Amino acid sequence: MTVYEVATIALIFVLAAAATLAIYLGLLNWMGRFHVVHCSACHHLTTASTREPQASCPHCRHPLLLHPLHAVTHPDARVRVLTDSLRY
Repeated sequence: MTVYEVATIALIFVLAAAATLAIYLGLLNWMGRFHVVHCSACHHLTTASTREPQASCPHCRHPLLLHPLHAVTHPDARVRVLTDSLRY
């Protein structure tokens, strides 16, 4: 029974931390300090301090860390997503 109680407390803590982080990121967005933009190289969504597209994102800079199986099986594939257009 104590395992379920500890797991429940851990889940509550993780959800509370995620909600608090989302609130602070939303407030930073209102102040103009945090934006979600497209990467210029691969069109992945990434974060920035300005509204301008980033030259590269973590997906471009560190493909082995973010997509290890795909990066190992496709060593020559540098740009992975190009047709991911964001429509409002």
